[in-house]
Amino acid sequence: MGITERIVFGAIYARRSIRRFEDGRQVERAKIEKLLRAAMAAPTACNIQPWDFIVVTERAIIDGIKRTIRQYGDYNAQAAIVVCGNSARVPWGDHGELDCAMALENIMVAAPTLGIGTVCVGGFDRAGVKALFALPPTVEPIGLLYLGYPGERKRPRTKYLEEAVHWNGYDSSRDSGP
Repeated sequence: MGITERIVFGAIYARRSIRRFEDGRQVERAKIEKLLRAAMAAPTACNIQPWDFIVVTERAIIDGIKRTIRQYGDYNAQAAIVVCGNSARVPWGDHGELDCAMALENIMVAAPTLGIGTVCVGGFDRAGVKALFALPPTVEPIGLLYLGYPGERKRPRTKYLEEAVHWNGYDSSRDSGP
């Protein structure tokens, strides 16, 4: 395995969901900006870049975000990034959900290289976040990331399952349960 391959796959496998962060240790603005640069390096359909990023470092606002989460979101993160899709930039009218998801993934893969941990929170109430930030009708919150310095260590890994791979067509005879 070449050095580039080791670096790229090492970064991907090092991306782990961190749910415990160091209390009181703020993520430096320069590191957050570096992560945002990585996010905005993600591909977008027709290069339209439909995203807006809301960076939150104030505890009261993070607590407001937590109140929009149904479950599994009460972590002690020191910062949050809300990735929003802006339909005003998308000629076919959606919010660029896939593009925003790729931007989220870029942040999550880049963060461990800076010593930062992340967890993607999927169960937040979009309407609640939209109200919290008084977002205009064209802007929709797509993804939510908590970030901070990890208060836990996890080993790099992949979750590769051969059973999830179908070659040249879908094999519906396989058990597709969890």
